[in-house]
Amino acid sequence: MRIHTLLIGAGGILAAMLAPAPVSSADSWPRTQVKILVPYAAGGGTDAIARLFSAALNEEFQKTFIVVNRPGGKSQVAYQAAVAEPADGSTLLFDNSSHTLQELYKNLPYDPAKDFVPVSLVSVLSSILVVSPRLGVNTLEEFVAHVRAHPGKINCGSYGIGTISHLQEELLNRAAKIQMVHVPYKGSAPALNDLVGGHIDALFVDALAAQPLVKAGKVKALAAVGNHRAKAYSDLPTFAELNYPELGTPGWVGFFARAGTPQVVLDRLGEALKKIGAIPELAARLQDLGAEPYVSSPTEFADLIRRDAARWKDIVADRAIPIE
Repeated sequence: MRIHTLLIGAGGILAAMLAPAPVSSADSWPRTQVKILVPYAAGGGTDAIARLFSAALNEEFQKTFIVVNRPGGKSQVAYQAAVAEPADGSTLLFDNSSHTLQELYKNLPYDPAKDFVPVSLVSVLSSILVVSPRLGVNTLEEFVAHVRAHPGKINCGSYGIGTISHLQEELLNRAAKIQMVHVPYKGSAPALNDLVGGHIDALFVDALAAQPLVKAGKVKALAAVGNHRAKAYSDLPTFAELNYPELGTPGWVGFFARAGTPQVVLDRLGEALKKIGAIPELAARLQDLGAEPYVSSPTEFADLIRRDAARWKDIVADRAIPIE
């Protein structure tokens, strides 16, 4: 009887040893639908790129990745929504260069540096300086000369006080030693509408939003922010080419996760994004949008964020721009 009992016990131990190890929820991520929070309304450049990668992630994992637009409050609505979700990879944040402005905002109910971790940069995209055709200028040099010849008369729109488009305007003011009159709007759409309508003279805007208006001749593109010409704007010089290194860093978009998300989840997502970024068809679609594929490591992404944030802090302090 004792031998029989021991054999049964040994068999139980052996069975336990041979049984497959339980799979953690992190190891099998994603097990459920994944939300990708975008801090902007549908239809803009960041939203369009988020949807490209969402569709590719759906295909890669055979799970649903859904873009959820949460605009408002200088992106704070989306960030607060993301912070309220569990740190398990079921909710991701997809933002652009404006993420680097979060550190400048006061009294936030979250800490952008501590509550989020960069997962991967996925694309670089340019803002472009567009002007009203009625100005009669065709190059950046002519535009700068026109502003100098009409002090206090040439106005430049932006998405709002302290937004990237505003800070790019101030970088050009400082670098060219000019002073445009700043006209803030609540977003790119009303600013573009007023540029087309002749109510403002110039605007820094994302390449995708301006593309149909540039093609139709309703606005004139003068230069692209960055140091590399985008395929969709191959004839448009960059500010770096035109000796304005202050505007030689392009914009970007990328994925963030809640701090505390298991490393295995971050690794799986990063590996998938690297694979997706190498798909020729996706690269072609990005280029059609005025962007270029560029997938990075988390460390490279974090370094870029730090450099960008330092640049914005400098121009905000130098130009005494009120950031709320």
